[in-house]
Amino acid sequence: MKISSKILALTLVASATMLQSCNDYFDTDPKNIINTEDYIAQEDEMYRGYMGILNCVQKAGDHAIFLTDTRGAVLETTDNAPTELKSIYNWGTTNGNSYADPTCYYSIIVSCNDYIFKMGEYKRRVGNSMTENGQKQYYNLISGSLRLKVWAYLMLGKIYGEAYWFDDPLTEKKELSDASVFTKCNMKELADRCINLLENGITVNDEHISANQEVEWFKWLDPEREDRALFRQWQYVTPPAIILNAEFRSWRASYMDEGAAQGDWQWIRDNVLDYIRNTQASVEADYQAGTDWRGIVTSAHIASGDMFQLSQKIQSDMVGSYSNIFYTEDLGSTYQLISTIIYNYDNDQKNRLVQYFCPEYPDAESFYLQPSEYGINLYPGKDVRSMEQGWIMTTLGGKKCIDKYYYGYDYTNRRYSYLDGKEIFKIQPAIPTFRGHDLHFLLAEAEAHLGHFEVAYYLLNYGVGSRFADKVIPAGGEWDLRYQDWLGGSGGYSNLGIAGAANGTVHALPHPGSADFGLYSTEELLKKYDWALADENIKEYVAEGKSYGYLCKIAERYSNSAFRNGNMEEARDSVAKRIAPKYPAARQSHVISSIKGSGYFVNWDLQGISNQ
Repeated sequence: MKISSKILALTLVASATMLQSCNDYFDTDPKNIINTEDYIAQEDEMYRGYMGILNCVQKAGDHAIFLTDTRGAVLETTDNAPTELKSIYNWGTTNGNSYADPTCYYSIIVSCNDYIFKMGEYKRRVGNSMTENGQKQYYNLISGSLRLKVWAYLMLGKIYGEAYWFDDPLTEKKELSDASVFTKCNMKELADRCINLLENGITVNDEHISANQEVEWFKWLDPEREDRALFRQWQYVTPPAIILNAEFRSWRASYMDEGAAQGDWQWIRDNVLDYIRNTQASVEADYQAGTDWRGIVTSAHIASGDMFQLSQKIQSDMVGSYSNIFYTEDLGSTYQLISTIIYNYDNDQKNRLVQYFCPEYPDAESFYLQPSEYGINLYPGKDVRSMEQGWIMTTLGGKKCIDKYYYGYDYTNRRYSYLDGKEIFKIQPAIPTFRGHDLHFLLAEAEAHLGHFEVAYYLLNYGVGSRFADKVIPAGGEWDLRYQDWLGGSGGYSNLGIAGAANGTVHALPHPGSADFGLYSTEELLKKYDWALADENIKEYVAEGKSYGYLCKIAERYSNSAFRNGNMEEARDSVAKRIAPKYPAARQSHVISSIKGSGYFVNWDLQGISNQ
């Protein structure tokens, strides 16, 4: 069986698109391709090669949204939706369905492997003749490609529960059965490999390269001025190593007993808290140095549709304490972004989000996905994510719709506006890969499994500020003193919590101080907290391709009898009861039986790709 003629074809496309001009960012027009026989041949092509990887990431951007959110709790298909999309929604067969095809993620992996190989060839050829900056960026670019490869494996694992691992650049067709090239891994094995790559990096030409180095894009894009602020948005195109590592550790913990998992939970808690503190320090340093954050994204960016839209805007006018960076995801205030997939209309970079979600553009016939009544009813009216508030869903032309991807933010007046008429066709929404609340979910999950249920309770609900009205965390308790940074000091904004930031519903969980806390075992408490986090994740990450994978993670944690006395039937039922109610009564039994019978991961036989 061949790895896939389709994947190999994408390798050639990826290799070619790695060579475009920086002025034609991600432009895939073949006339702009240079040096196709022997890239990388000059220093500038190191950066252009990285663009080819990002081009593949762009193509994968909306894949998880249409595949997993359609199967999740909030979205449903409209009558006009394509047959294959309706089949995904209705829990039909996924193998062979184009919306379920994982090739987009494998093309990223192929591109990363190929890029690293070609970068090594280039370095051997030129030796020390690179410029000083080029030498430094060589390591940074390879480091970034490692993280994009890890992100692709994270997506494959979250969606399909397994993937083929390979480091070969695949210059020719290889058999999937070739164990010297490919290793079929379950999610636990993927986690082990990816964590190892993130922590130990890679050796190229006998040189060690870590996975946590950042490209200084402004030194390439603006070599004369080296204006960091002008090109700050480029720092968002590659996910940070710390968050990828924490995500995989939270998954790996699902496949270990609670005692064995403590090391991962402790790592997540300590490293995420440090990451937040370090980010705070970095922002403060930029601010003190006179960086004009408000100049990063202008109204012109919004009008041209080439930057961040409603749910992806960079926090541009608040600096200082933790609370001013990560404190809230309230869409009416600020919305913190960690990493994102960006598009540029002028360079023909497109995703399908506005088309699928908007009942007015390009026309009613292309309106394929809408909020279900069940999904709408998950939110109380005061919740900023509710239909009543209109930040995530609203009514246009008499049709209920998800509107988070076709609003623009006016940074002068600090208001959102619907980009209709001449503007809406230009919108190419940025798709977040990680944002501030990912840190909150990871911390709440870790704190619960470390036995710190009070901390987890407040992180999930109304925040650290609601627990410490006097803005002082006492020493000696279960609260890590690094949370003191979250309280904002005199007159500052305190952390609002996950649900609290959206004016959401408090999760009534047993916690120290509540009358029922002593009635439950630690095992029972953990299960309650994990599923409550999954329920809030469903509400928080509408149409971002995340919440369904979170459900799968928690279900995996409680499905194996070897871990936490798990029960597969009970775990699958827990997933089914969160999804089936959105379907008509006549369809619910099929959805429930599908999840209970074959599980929640999407089925795809990679062997089928080779025949396409």
